[in-house]
Amino acid sequence: MPSRSTVLAAAVALVAVPACNESPTALEPDPSPIRTVVVHRFDSGRNVLLNTDGSDAGAMTAATDGMVPVGASAASRLVVFLHGTALVLGSLDLSVRLDTLLARVPDQMSLVAFSHDEQFVAFVSYAPVEAVLVYDRANRRTDTLPYGPIIPVLPPAFSPDDARIAVFSLNDLSLVLTELFPADAARRVTNVLPISHLVNRPIFGWPRWTAGGVALAVVRLATEGADTLLVGSIDPDNLGGGFDEEYRAVMAPVSDARPPVEIGVNSSYALTADGRALILAAEPGTGFGRHAVYLVTPNVARVQLLLDDPAQYPTLPQFVRE
Repeated sequence: MPSRSTVLAAAVALVAVPACNESPTALEPDPSPIRTVVVHRFDSGRNVLLNTDGSDAGAMTAATDGMVPVGASAASRLVVFLHGTALVLGSLDLSVRLDTLLARVPDQMSLVAFSHDEQFVAFVSYAPVEAVLVYDRANRRTDTLPYGPIIPVLPPAFSPDDARIAVFSLNDLSLVLTELFPADAARRVTNVLPISHLVNRPIFGWPRWTAGGVALAVVRLATEGADTLLVGSIDPDNLGGGFDEEYRAVMAPVSDARPPVEIGVNSSYALTADGRALILAAEPGTGFGRHAVYLVTPNVARVQLLLDDPAQYPTLPQFVRE
């Protein structure tokens, strides 16, 4: 099984918060639509399916055992897997045969993003090439978009019309947004955002560029008690608008009497296409260096526990049905 450092290289630039103790809690009620999530078990190498209401989601085919899901598109239930040193594409039920996108991935790379029309698959290459690589599924060609003198800390995000790609980096105080243009590889626009990453600390995962801007998840640290997870958006066409908060959740299931959920360097999240639901793998505070899986929506003020099993280390959760 490949090292986590291969696909989580950017996570080291983000915040790690010390863990504390927590006991398993029941799933809180949520009127949101039932969604299905694929989660990778780092402990066993298996990929498992979860429904966000706690019901049975069926079994993931054993053919994907040992493969790491590094990107998904819920529209067609497509999943990109890291399979050894190759990047392969398949459908959730493998009705589409596994298709090799790249026979050998870069030495260091980010997670993978789909374009909205699903024709393109993009990821950040850190080494040996410093660029966003965009694979054209129709023409079976990979284009290289240099990102310049920055170090992206999140996977890329396609604009709704797929004409632009957003990548985020950090300077000493602020978030930095760079826009790349697939039709013009030499063009890029970089802006320092009026957003302090010391206050809004980014979580490693998949940002989504929706009609309202680029949505991403951040943590605001509490002086006492549980921290708060925020989902907000940044409009690349109106950067003066700052970080527009969409919804938030206290990172302690059920009540403040429960120990808080913590974000570590291997924690990650994914958003639905409209940004209105988030799935999170984070440390449940047991002190054993493991993960549990949580749901966050605008309808419930706290993170909602989906999976907490001491025998499992679930990571890289992604929506495969919305």
